This record gives sequence, structure tokens and C-alpha cells, in this order.
Amino acid sequence: MAKAIDFSDDLRIGYALGGGGARGLSHIGVMKVLEEHGIYPNVIAGTSIGALVGALYASGLRAGDIERALRLDLRRLAMLADVTWSLSGLVKGNRVATALESFLGDLSFADLKIPFACVATDIIHGQEITIRSGPVITAVRASISVPGLFTPVKVRGRYLVDGGLVNMVPVSTCRDMGAEYVVGINVIPDPAGLIHESEVHQDDDHEQDESARRSRSRKSTQAKSSAPNVVKVLIQSLYIPGYRIAMENLEAADLAISPEVGNIGFFQFDKEVEAIEAGERAARKALEEAGI
Repeated sequence: MAKAIDFSDDLRIGYALGGGGARGLSHIGVMKVLEEHGIYPNVIAGTSIGALVGALYASGLRAGDIERALRLDLRRLAMLADVTWSLSGLVKGNRVATALESFLGDLSFADLKIPFACVATDIIHGQEITIRSGPVITAVRASISVPGLFTPVKVRGRYLVDGGLVNMVPVSTCRDMGAEYVVGINVIPDPAGLIHESEVHQDDDHEQDESARRSRSRKSTQAKSSAPNVVKVLIQSLYIPGYRIAMENLEAADLAISPEVGNIGFFQFDKEVEAIEAGERAARKALEEAGI
């Protein structure tokens, strides 16, 4: 239940941006609508793709700037899906770093305009790790490292992976940073039935038996229906507990927003327009229901 609030009050507002791959591009749409209502964050916390979008926003960019920047660099985002076998993960760390460097450069947390925190998980000890200092690219790289898919990141002697294992929508992190009113944005849909052929692009020339919904993707080159591959299984294995964690996290938010993005695959960054529009719709609905 959204809490009625007068944003003319001198409140510290926090944005808690959740993880979910390409679905997290809907964060941009949510923030565009919040900006239209004169709502801006005093602190930001992000998990996984929410960490990337949050870092860009904290650097001083606005939602429209981030939309334009990411749209120009969709090819680099797609590099995150370049799967190669290794002992610690399917996607090489240097490919991920190259993609992130194009967005974040050599930013440090001290350079950011808005206090920002990245949430990651210590995979050895199972602990939640909040990163608020050092190179932003290292923190984001750790936060997006889906276990088994991306290689872990060693930070200060710890091996870190995706923060969604422990805190999918980091509302509590915003509270720890002093936020009095937290907007929690979840982009993990109910995982039931979410293993799609669209989860990973596959370059083949098979005829398509998919519905018109899937044909909307500009790169709709999915394989015929088959048993889920290892990448789909890894992602789905995170969605199942991740959705439950996200719902628990949202209970502590003052304004909870969940864009309808179940038809967008984890790596379908070419559906950025669809994702952003879903974020806009969800934000308008949540604000209307909250009487804002």
C-alpha cells in the first residue's frame, strides 16, 4: 500500500532499483515519470541492472539522458550475453568490464552527485555487501554478476556476485543511507512460465512458430521450442527466489512500483523502448493510486 505524502515537505527520498537484466531498463521510464512530478532522489541504491542505471543517475544524468546514452550503446549491453565457457562463469569478466566502461568510465563514488550504494553478495560467506567507495565500475560489475553466468569479482579479498541473492530491491539500503521515503522498483515478474526461447538470442535461420508478441523484437531469431538451455535454467533459478525476495523488499517501500515486463527476456536489451514504456505506465498507475 502506497503511503500518501506531501513532496513539498523536506523529505529525504530514496530510490531502490531492483535487478532483472534487460527488464531493468524500465527503471528509466519510472524515473522519467517521477521527474515529471518533481520527485528526485536524495539517495539511490541499486542491485544488478538497477546498480548500473542508479550509478548513471547518481552521476548527474537524468532519465532522458540515460535513455539516449543506453540506446546509442545497445551493442555494448548485448556483449553481456556473449556466452563463453570458463570454470567460474559463462561470460568472461573482461567483456563485462568493457561494456560497463563505455557507460561509467573511471567514475569513483566520490565523483557522484547523489549518494549511491551498490548491493552485492559475498558468495563464499553468503553475506550482503554494500559498496559505497572506490571505482563505480568495479562495484557495478560485482552487483550484476549472476552466479554461474558471470565470473565473480574480487573486491577487498571477497568474491562478490549479484546482490539479488540477498537484496533484490534494496529498500533497506536506502533506509540505512537516511532515506525517509523510499520508492522501490521491482522488475522481476512472477517466474511461473518465464523460461522463454526469448531469454537468450540465438543466431539461426529456423522458421518462427512464435506468436506476434515475440515477433515485436527486432532481433527475433529464436530457436524452435526445446528444453531450456543452461543459461535459461541459471536465470530461472535466480528468478524463483528472487521474486520472493523482491516482494518482501517491496513491503518496506513507501511507494512500490512493478512494471509489467514479463514478456522481455533477460538479455533482450533491444526491447528498450518497450521496457521504458512499461516503466512509465507502472509509475503513472502507482502515483495515481497513491494520490500523488
